[in-house]
Amino acid sequence: MRSRSLTRWHQAPLGSLFASMLLPLVCAAAPKLGQEPLPELTVTVTSRFNTQGRLPKNLRDYLARHPNVRLKQWEGIRLPQEGARASLAMAMAANIGADIFETDIRQAVAQGLAYPLTEWIGQDGILANGQPKLTPDGTPDRNGQIDADESKWPGWMHIKPFLRQAGTVDGIPYSLPIGDGTYVGILYSKSMIRKAGLDPEKPPMTWEEFIHWARLLYIHETKTPAVELIPASWAFAPWVATAGSSIVVQDRVSPTTGKPHTFNEQATDLRVPETGEDLSRVMPKWRCNVAHPDAVAAVGFYHRLRWAPWIVDPENSAPLELSPEEAQQGKAERQGRTITFNPTDVIEGCVGVTNQRFTEMLTRFGRSLAMHPLWASDMTQFETLGVQADDLGMFPFPAMNGQLRPVLQNSACFFMIGKDVRTRGGSTDEEHKAYRDIVWNIMTRICAKEGSDESIRRKVAAGQAKFLNPRDLERLGLDDYLREFPPENLQTWARIEAGQIQEVIEPFMGRWLQFRDFYQREVVDRVLRPSGREFDYAEALRQLERDANRGIMFERPPEVLDKHRPRARVIAVIVAVIMLTFLVLIIRDQVKRGASLAGVHKGWMPWLLMAPALLSIGIWKYYPLLRGLVMAFQDYKIAGKTVFVGLNNFIAIALDPNFYHYIWTTFRFVFWNLILAFFTPIILAFLLTEIPRLKIFFRTLFFLPQMTSGLVVTLMWKEMFEGTASGTLNRLLSFFLGNFGFQPVDWLGSASTVMACVIVPGVWAHAGMGSLIYLAALKSVPDELYEAASIDGAGILRRIWAIALPTIAPLIMINFVGSFIHAFQNMANIFLLTFGGPGKETMVMGMAIWQEAYVNLRFSLATSYAWILGSILISFTYLQLRILRRVDFRQAKGD
Repeated sequence: MRSRSLTRWHQAPLGSLFASMLLPLVCAAAPKLGQEPLPELTVTVTSRFNTQGRLPKNLRDYLARHPNVRLKQWEGIRLPQEGARASLAMAMAANIGADIFETDIRQAVAQGLAYPLTEWIGQDGILANGQPKLTPDGTPDRNGQIDADESKWPGWMHIKPFLRQAGTVDGIPYSLPIGDGTYVGILYSKSMIRKAGLDPEKPPMTWEEFIHWARLLYIHETKTPAVELIPASWAFAPWVATAGSSIVVQDRVSPTTGKPHTFNEQATDLRVPETGEDLSRVMPKWRCNVAHPDAVAAVGFYHRLRWAPWIVDPENSAPLELSPEEAQQGKAERQGRTITFNPTDVIEGCVGVTNQRFTEMLTRFGRSLAMHPLWASDMTQFETLGVQADDLGMFPFPAMNGQLRPVLQNSACFFMIGKDVRTRGGSTDEEHKAYRDIVWNIMTRICAKEGSDESIRRKVAAGQAKFLNPRDLERLGLDDYLREFPPENLQTWARIEAGQIQEVIEPFMGRWLQFRDFYQREVVDRVLRPSGREFDYAEALRQLERDANRGIMFERPPEVLDKHRPRARVIAVIVAVIMLTFLVLIIRDQVKRGASLAGVHKGWMPWLLMAPALLSIGIWKYYPLLRGLVMAFQDYKIAGKTVFVGLNNFIAIALDPNFYHYIWTTFRFVFWNLILAFFTPIILAFLLTEIPRLKIFFRTLFFLPQMTSGLVVTLMWKEMFEGTASGTLNRLLSFFLGNFGFQPVDWLGSASTVMACVIVPGVWAHAGMGSLIYLAALKSVPDELYEAASIDGAGILRRIWAIALPTIAPLIMINFVGSFIHAFQNMANIFLLTFGGPGKETMVMGMAIWQEAYVNLRFSLATSYAWILGSILISFTYLQLRILRRVDFRQAKGD
């Protein structure tokens, strides 16, 4: 008994002991009984929010409560220029896009890329409880925005009204801004301001005062301005607001008087000034307004800053603006006195132009740079670049006159939820909904102020409170630190609070991100370029406004397209018949039996060997061709609903004046390409044939550029074509022609030189290779013919004309047709050198197709352009095939 009891005592408690030890471990490692383990979820966000950096506490806490959720940086294919937006769009078309992303809001909505936020925020016309919102007479009460009684999310009404307006499309919310955004204003160096005898506590508030400051800051020792501008639309847009105008406006027709009234894009008070009638319930018509006199005046102010001549008054050292006539005559009348001066005393413009990266530009602040438009949340963000935060200040863009308000532009970044959240997170509707809620919770924490508040508190603890936004310090209860603030900083923020400074954002209606590229290239950049003195910006703005309201920014109304539809059908039938005729001729020529098929294998083996090539050509050539033909008759959406629109795309193109400009520019480009690029190798080949010595050396010398990357060649020439005095070509010409009054040439900015400049790099790089091909062909000319011609007294030119050229004429014809077709499609150098500029001077069809597809994301319009170009080229393709059938290929013999 005792032994048995002892055994039980040793056995049973020992098992219980192990069980008691393992049970907590098992319970911690395994889910509760009957509960599935939580799935691992990865939420992706695009580059504006760096997941590799320090996450705000609110987001860290959320991820800690949800250990199965991971936040990851989304990276897509990198495309140059504005094509970066196409990378995100194509990823979403393949259902591999980001969960949280930023891009142009209305473009994303139009393409079906963004998921509406109605399930969390609400919808216009629907109360927060889900009931319809009605007016007293029972009609739907809608105003295009989410009001307080419609909002289901408390945080919505804490967002600034103009930011809510920008993030809402047709009464549906699609995006949230990150915090309150940063501000774009005029950064200035306090030390340089004081050195010029100016008071940094009293910054310029009008255009005249700004010009006065810019001239006083001019560095006469180096003859360089201390104020620099950048040729970017986002930096110019605030100046339009300072003139009291708006790049986009809304027209609302009064239901009582039938009279239209125009309001600025960001206007929230939509009452008629004369009658007080509220037009907020009236549907607006949006349009581009850049040709309005006030908007033109803003560009004129830029032109004046850049080009107006002035001198330093010898009597009082004050800057004195001159008329062009006074600058030419060398004298001016002012207040009853005559001021004479030498031509060398005249200074043209008081601002410089820079394309430097802002990191490089900031390193010059306080030394050679005194003022520059740039964004800033606080001055400490520039300390890592070697800039003294104590020396930096920011003031708003000065107003056109004393009756208008200066402007600060809110540079807000908006985040949206990607359309792919509909199907992520699992296989059931409940799992999809749970995943969407997770993405929404993460996005609200990314966009919340808590993240920036954390950074503010860290900077305050580091003794940097005086460089921050006093609004934020007051909000966080850190008012005591306001005593450390420089007076000029406090003054700026006090004026914002008092409404003395207008706060605006970049335009958001229409396709602003597409339009701003045109605005920059066709107007802003051309005014500031070295060739911009005589630029007619008023006419350019009129054309740009017309183009913006006819497709670039706002689509043509359907009734306009319908009016031209009958004529379009007739033209479409004629073009289709012509194309089918050429297609039949090409197929007939290719399938026609030859004179003899002796020795030709007729089994299945040749077809088997050709199958991979045929399959590859079919997939990568003919399928896109046929798919593009279908897209040309659709309103193609990357992820949204694609509808058939018939000839709408072709009608819109035919009604667009830009189309005819693109065609004309393409033919000009082809013409000069053939003149410069096609005939150069032929001439070079004859020269290399006739040269008496060092033939191998010269052939090698001309062939070497072919071994260099085309990208490197183009970028090297871009540096050589720099339009300032520091450009390689300008320095070289100045060295030889400086004594003859040579002035730097804006090679890529002048309409008279840019076409040749985009062609020359290709000629330099490829002429050597082409000349070797013609050299090989010239070896087929019998030496006896040359000897006989020499005996008859024929010179070099006669031998070339009568013997060499007839011999290689078939090769020249083949290359001519091929070069002609290639020139129509070529745009590589234009893409890298000018991107279609200046203005539209180099906007060929190939460049227009790329821009419509990968910048504007209008693939249907791009394929329509491509088919028009293909219709033009099909006859030349038929001609090329006819020539190839008649050519007899032989082996050339020579040393």
